Amino acid sequence: MSARNPWNDDDNSWGGDASKEFVEDVRNNLGKVFDKSPFKGNLAGICSVMIALYFASGFLQVQHDQCGVVLRFGEWVRTVGPGLRYVVPYPFEEVILQKVTKVNQIDISSDSQQEESLMLTGDSNLANISFSVLWKIKNDGVEDFLFNAKKPELTVRAVAESVMRDIVGQTPFTYVQTEGRGDIQNKAKKGLQAIMDEYKMGIEIIRIELQKVEPPASVIDSFRDVERAQAEQQSEKNRAEAYDRDTRARTRGLIAEKINKGEAQKREIVEKAKGNVARFLSAYSQYKLSPDIVSKRLYLETMRGIYENTKKIVVDNSLKAIPYLPLTELNKNRTENLK
Repeated sequence: MSARNPWNDDDNSWGGDASKEFVEDVRNNLGKVFDKSPFKGNLAGICSVMIALYFASGFLQVQHDQCGVVLRFGEWVRTVGPGLRYVVPYPFEEVILQKVTKVNQIDISSDSQQEESLMLTGDSNLANISFSVLWKIKNDGVEDFLFNAKKPELTVRAVAESVMRDIVGQTPFTYVQTEGRGDIQNKAKKGLQAIMDEYKMGIEIIRIELQKVEPPASVIDSFRDVERAQAEQQSEKNRAEAYDRDTRARTRGLIAEKINKGEAQKREIVEKAKGNVARFLSAYSQYKLSPDIVSKRLYLETMRGIYENTKKIVVDNSLKAIPYLPLTELNKNRTENLK
């Protein structure tokens, strides 16, 4: 901005050296005129006072929350901050005081029964959406705010509604109404700020707040029926998923039980086989030392195993009558007596 400031007054509250030279030139030229006037004495004094009052009227106080935009013959020349400032009085210069710290709020609502005023969501539902835009003038954007848009607030309102319609049009209604509010607010703020910067509006978007998201009044009952149906669907889905998890857990338990039982049987068979092998090897080593004795022993043990659990009849061929000796019954009685 200093390049556009012919007063060279970025830090000077009084208008700079050029302003002082301008005042001195006017005073000297008027002095020459008054020196030639027949009313030199009184007229010179009156004119001097008037000139002094005229230039003294250029003092102004810029408040702590304001910036002063100085125009010379309608063209911007500099911006001054808070404090006591000086501008050359009208018609040479004028100043526009603008509050730059105030947070402004614009409330936008599509709450209407006319379909064209509603917003269409990504799943083809109509929605009443109300939201607020909070904004302020940028610290270095007061000139853009004043000169780049005729009615900045109307521009912010129109652009904000357009940005919100675009975002909502890509988003399902339920997401907008529930967990997506924060995400949509952030997207709308970024989108609106980008357009404000592109237009060089000198506006900073502080935040966007979604106030209300609901279906039109004409279909709200039907929409609630749909919501209840969706809730029931979700409940049934949750129950089905719980049953599925329970069934899977019980199936995994049965599988683990079968595997453990199979492993136990496997270990039992292996150990039994190892024991049989050990007994065979022991018998075989004894057989190699005494084949006849071991053969006879094995024969007797085998016959014992055969006859131990079978009914037996002893027949003496030398006798004509066949006596019957119930060995099985005798063994049974002996076992019962032992018990």
